[in-house]
Amino acid sequence: MVYDVYMCYDEQDEELCGAISRVLEDNGIRPWIKSRHGSSISKTDITNAIADSKAFVLLYSKNSRDKNFVVTETDIAFSRKVPIILVNIDDSKLSGNLEFIMETQTKINPIADSKRQLEIIVEKTSKIIGKPASNIKIDKKAAGEFEKSNPHRKSNILKKFVKIAVPILVALVLIYFLVILPAGQNTTDDGVFSMKVTGVEITESEGSYHYEVKGESFNMPSNSEMYFMNIRFLDNEDNLICEVNSSADEFKYGVIGGCTLEENNITHIGFKLTDLKGKVLSKEVYEIE
Repeated sequence: MVYDVYMCYDEQDEELCGAISRVLEDNGIRPWIKSRHGSSISKTDITNAIADSKAFVLLYSKNSRDKNFVVTETDIAFSRKVPIILVNIDDSKLSGNLEFIMETQTKINPIADSKRQLEIIVEKTSKIIGKPASNIKIDKKAAGEFEKSNPHRKSNILKKFVKIAVPILVALVLIYFLVILPAGQNTTDDGVFSMKVTGVEITESEGSYHYEVKGESFNMPSNSEMYFMNIRFLDNEDNLICEVNSSADEFKYGVIGGCTLEENNITHIGFKLTDLKGKVLSKEVYEIE
């Protein structure tokens, strides 16, 4: 079988080599990998494999940078005029003979987007071996394995977090200002304070009717005299029959306020609780059954 590229790598990077090789194979590039040829492979076999390849791919990392075989195999490729593609896995610095050799060769350094870096490896390799690639396929599993060794991984995670978090944060802010804030009229400097009508008791005495409005409060502040209640007694045509204003401090024993009228014609009550600035803390229209 004829191979397109010779893969030079340290055994500690074998999983990574496998990921890159799968991507190359998915895009019609045939890699020669030592581990696939058994432990009995000879130096001559390696030399012939390098010489017969159209390109030499060196996976350079902290694991391979000080290995003698890496320098030896790269020298063979250089001397046989086999194009060299250095894939720098973790930003390890070149030194010695490798630094000299790579001055005129192709270098692919780490970038934040691991998927894009794999695409670049395929693009450059396919161009060098004379097999222009189109519609490059990147296996998700391979991209995930490649991502593990990416020196930009932490910044990638942060970017992904920001990419997700920012829209959520913007949505929460909009919800607060457009929904919660307008609806949350009962928010005060003392926290949440509101009141509501729970019922109206009507009693008749000597031809008049007394309407006693009952209610309940939530988190009544200690300075309740600074908050005001407004009660409007309305008939079925929404005419104002009686209006009572008092401070929230007068709310006692579940009674908000009352009014005595000559006729029993009140059908509903409008109630509003405000602060000194006129901010509405709670309001409602209570229908009398």
